[in-house]
Amino acid sequence: MPNRIIKESICTSDTIDQLSWFEEVFFCRLLVNCDDYGRMDARPAILKAKLFPLKSVTEKQISDALNKLSTVGIVALYKYDGRPYLQLVTWEKHQTVRNKKGKYPAVDGREETTASENVRLISVECNCNQLNAIASLIQSNPIQSESNPNPNPISNNGANKSRGFTPPTLEEVAAYCQERNNGVDPQKWYDFYAAKGWMIGKNKMKDWKAAVRTWEKRQQKGGYTYNYEDGGDSL
Repeated sequence: MPNRIIKESICTSDTIDQLSWFEEVFFCRLLVNCDDYGRMDARPAILKAKLFPLKSVTEKQISDALNKLSTVGIVALYKYDGRPYLQLVTWEKHQTVRNKKGKYPAVDGREETTASENVRLISVECNCNQLNAIASLIQSNPIQSESNPNPNPISNNGANKSRGFTPPTLEEVAAYCQERNNGVDPQKWYDFYAAKGWMIGKNKMKDWKAAVRTWEKRQQKGGYTYNYEDGGDSL
């Protein structure tokens, strides 16, 4: 196993600062145990044995730490052939790839798929799964569509503008995200703003598509980090 590089910028990283002490140790030990493409078996039992052979930690601690790293955008989780794997998102920015093939398969099953390409493929697959789930939900519940065939009157050629902002439906958000191919999780975006009463900071939302684009820009700027701030509010 080749040596890994840990840069001093880790001490001032806003992303790393979101981690607890254990989660940060978990991340550092992950760096020196994953393969030359930044991938590893994501089963908690395997991670426990590889990362903490001399420490008394539980599989729940491992699972919780892995989920936290996924939440802040340090790792991307995926499955191949029914088995869970992880991909360190910014691997190519900090490490040198020496081997022509990785030890663990990418989401497309290939061992030589780069870390950046694997992250992109994981994002695409995740979006496809979400859209399929939304489509299945709509098909299984046609009553809503029949009783309210035009749930967003503001989009009806500008009609009813006097009524002010009308929240979009989840399927509208999903369709817009798919159109832009922006990697935004439509369910997470919708749940976040619905829970906030469609407010952005202290102001009522006026243009939901603009809010999606803002979310998209912040997600890209953070390198797949799903943490946002809107007027002092955070997800």
